[in-house]
Amino acid sequence: MIRTQISLEKQEYALVRKEAKALGISIAEFVRRAVREQLPPAGQCPWMKFAGLVETGDPRSSHSIDEIVYGQKD
Repeated sequence: MIRTQISLEKQEYALVRKEAKALGISIAEFVRRAVREQLPPAGQCPWMKFAGLVETGDPRSSHSIDEIVYGQKD
C-alpha cells in the first residue's frame, strides 16, 4: 500500500469523519472505498458502468441507439 496525503475543507473532513464513524471504519478506509467507487472495475472501460442504464422496452433498440441517446433525427 502506498501512503498519500490529501487536504479537505473543514466541513468535508467533519462529514467524512462522521460517516466513517457511523460505518465503524477509519477515515482512511472510508476514503479508499470512495476512491474505489469512482474508478472503473479492473479490465473494464469507464463507460461500461453505464451499460444497461437506458431501458426502452424495444428489443430492437440496439439498431437505433443513436436516436435513443441523441434523440430523433431532424
